[in-house]
Amino acid sequence: MKFWDDLRNYFYQNKLNEAIRNVKTIHKVTNLTDAKTIGIVYDSTKPDNDIVIAKFAEQMRANGKSVELLGYINDPKVDSKADVTIFNKKALSWTGVPNSDKVKAFTDKKFDLLLAPFITNNAPLEFVAATSKAKWRLGVYTKGKTDLYDMMVMMDGKTDLQYFLNQSIYFLNEIKYDSN
Repeated sequence: MKFWDDLRNYFYQNKLNEAIRNVKTIHKVTNLTDAKTIGIVYDSTKPDNDIVIAKFAEQMRANGKSVELLGYINDPKVDSKADVTIFNKKALSWTGVPNSDKVKAFTDKKFDLLLAPFITNNAPLEFVAATSKAKWRLGVYTKGKTDLYDMMVMMDGKTDLQYFLNQSIYFLNEIKYDSN
């Protein structure tokens, strides 16, 4: 199996690098105050993640933000959930690259801010985050993947999704810039 996994990873990395080169987006620093549209791509395999993300999305909506969610489920039988656009293993090519219309529609949206709060390595979500046309992308710090995001949160060994969201809110609120 190692050979197959190495081969799949090789072609996945080639597709990812090609897709990143083809994304034509002007990245623009933003803070939480100025972000009007927020996309969140996350691992929906664990039901606890759905609860944390739904609560966070509701909090953002209460602050006047438009929020869209895209969740990945590592189960080919589940293809829908309430209030979340879902994609699963059936929506992946043999290399692990998402190839569904739902994913394409999400990555084509020009969100002011994209949050990628998946704590563990997840190739399909990584691909979505890297190819998003969002103006500012924030994800979890991973050595060797710093080119995928505009800003990253160091987790310091923590695996708590709420910790990532709290840190993101804190740092996004601290960003000051000249918006002219």
